[in-house]
Amino acid sequence: MSLTTSEIESLRNHLGYGNIGVGAYPTSPDGFYELFYDVVSPYLSTGTETSATTAITANTTATVTPVAMTGITVYASIIIDAGDEAEVVMVKAITGSTFVAAFKKAHAATGYPISTDCGVARLRMLLHDADKAYATLTGSTITSSAGLKSVGRGAVEWFGAGAVLSSVLDHYRAIQEQIANLVRVPMQDNGDGRTTRMEMY
Repeated sequence: MSLTTSEIESLRNHLGYGNIGVGAYPTSPDGFYELFYDVVSPYLSTGTETSATTAITANTTATVTPVAMTGITVYASIIIDAGDEAEVVMVKAITGSTFVAAFKKAHAATGYPISTDCGVARLRMLLHDADKAYATLTGSTITSSAGLKSVGRGAVEWFGAGAVLSSVLDHYRAIQEQIANLVRVPMQDNGDGRTTRMEMY
């Protein structure tokens, strides 16, 4: 259940370390490529993964029959599904082949992944949230309604949606901070114009 190359590159991007490969050495020997590939990826905690095809209705308590029950115990936090449908649930009861939990989201009978709570599963959820927030931040809703609207003959007109931009940016930064805390790597730019200095030994 290790991180994919795509997930590592997304992690590097969202924390501000760019996506320059090791082939850029010695032009850009910053050592951060190795930090993500040789430290974070192999040592971020992993859990057990399985899947299920039990249809779950939103806002219900359901009994789920996963392919395997390894690591699924009473009171365990598990991550159900992926992307927008992903959620963390607490196991209320188990049998040899099923578990019971309360679900806020619907999950289709076509199948969905299940993972015990771990660093990799949490990071996957956060990277998805970061991708969505970044898409909103750079999308037409923000770019067409915040900042400078027009300049003409001494008059400057600003869009009135600066508060929306600020709110979305704050949301994105909060996700970045959660990711940085999870993988124990500070953001390269923490939002105050100063870059992070990090030494590795």
